[in-house]
Amino acid sequence: MKFSFRPCLALLGGLVLFGSVSSAQDLGQQLQKMGSDAAKGYISPILSGWAADMNSAIYYSADLHSVLGFDVGVKLGLARPTDADKTYSLTLPAQIATPFGNLHANTDYDQVVTANSAVGDKAPTDVKMKSTSIYYPAYLAAGSPPILELPGGFNLPAVPLPVPQVDIGLPLGLEVMGRFVPTISAGDEGKFSATGFGLRYSIDQWLPLFPVNVAADFMTQSYKFKDKNDNDLLTGKGTAYGVEVSKSLFLLTIYGGFQLEKGSFSVNSFQGTNPADPSQTITVPGFSVDGKNTSRFTAGVRLLLLIINVHAEYSFSKTPVAALGVGLSIR
Repeated sequence: MKFSFRPCLALLGGLVLFGSVSSAQDLGQQLQKMGSDAAKGYISPILSGWAADMNSAIYYSADLHSVLGFDVGVKLGLARPTDADKTYSLTLPAQIATPFGNLHANTDYDQVVTANSAVGDKAPTDVKMKSTSIYYPAYLAAGSPPILELPGGFNLPAVPLPVPQVDIGLPLGLEVMGRFVPTISAGDEGKFSATGFGLRYSIDQWLPLFPVNVAADFMTQSYKFKDKNDNDLLTGKGTAYGVEVSKSLFLLTIYGGFQLEKGSFSVNSFQGTNPADPSQTITVPGFSVDGKNTSRFTAGVRLLLLIINVHAEYSFSKTPVAALGVGLSIR
């Protein structure tokens, strides 16, 4: 089964401006140039960013909706790659066939290289022949072509992930949350869907005259990318538990919270090209990437104009995340 990441880009790009990813070279084509270790190292920062995004913008206030009050909106997580995410370390094969002959690692070229990841610089990573190689004079005379070229990244300042969310107030100080994207088809490129369910509980209802609102929350989510034949290509799962506080000041609400979380994405096996031998097609085994975040502190502000609800927040964590939300709110 030939794998392409184009469903991720095409479908998410249809929900939000995807920046340089959608306008630059296709990520699926990039991965086709790479082998197993290279593919995982290259794409991991995007998958880790999505894992952080999915657990973002769950709430905007600790003041829960009244019974049957509701909120309908769209949330957008923007995970910020760190400097360490922009490159990855790759161990090359012990031997590479070239027009100069069979080259050997550490004798003719460095076996371990640092390459740009999908979120890193757009420049490709060229593996050059060492000047101590017996082939170096011929290599130099030939114009010093790269022994191996690994694709560059997309120079992403943030990794985005949008999702709609609905909140409905229930009796007993409860509020139910739902995230749902019906199966969206992109023709031959595949399908995308998302589901999520959560609950929030008012704690301050037991604290008369308490100066701030306090609530606890739980959310679980699932994301799926399939090919046109319904075979899973990429799946993501996330779980979050947290507690939040807020204080309303006329039109503004200031809020913050602490959250424990887990997020991961799994990639099924796909066919790619051996970076050391472009004529060789290899099957890259599936792999999983866990999000770096296990906890976060969040601070944000919400503006409510009649029924128009807009909020923005920033999460302090291993993978920092800025998040935005907009929607209609009936308290």
